[in-house]
Amino acid sequence: MHMSQKSDTIAHFKVKNGVFMEFIGESNMYLLYIGLFLAPFVQEDSAVIGAASLSISRSDHWISIFAVILIGLIASDSWKYWLGWAGKHHKWAKKYTQNERVQKLKHVIINNSVKTLIAVRFLPLARIPTYLATGFFGVPYLKYWLSIAVSALIYVTVIFCAFHVLGEIMGEKLKTYMPFFAVGILIATLIGYFIYRKTKKL
Repeated sequence: MHMSQKSDTIAHFKVKNGVFMEFIGESNMYLLYIGLFLAPFVQEDSAVIGAASLSISRSDHWISIFAVILIGLIASDSWKYWLGWAGKHHKWAKKYTQNERVQKLKHVIINNSVKTLIAVRFLPLARIPTYLATGFFGVPYLKYWLSIAVSALIYVTVIFCAFHVLGEIMGEKLKTYMPFFAVGILIATLIGYFIYRKTKKL
């Protein structure tokens, strides 16, 4: 009896999930694309993971989902350079450059900017400070933009490939429970970020 009820519940969830995804795909896909584009401005890693999860549930749209999240990711990082660039015109920023640790960072950024910008894509806590530093220390914007575009392409490709390989291995089970998995990763990421911020203030 219990097994029958459990099977009915899972089947009901699959039907509801399928109807929901069909609703998104057929009626309001443009709203989904807008959300995907804006999501990296809130939290980049969670946005990419969520998009990869969605691309499995909505496999007929995976190319457009991939393209929109990639464009959104690049756009969300493109403006951070200019925050660093603007910072050097303030007094506090000029004093900041005299710090020994900052001078070491300056050497790394200027002499190994491309490698550094690609590497920090996979280091969330170092990503934004490095992007700001490139503008602050005058790395050419074109070099900055091309580096973050290439790193974004690599990052999104790796995440999507990982999810789709898992999808091939686990099949329908992954499609059924992937939304919960993606939400769990999002919550864990936010908690980790919150703890990091609290620890940094202490």
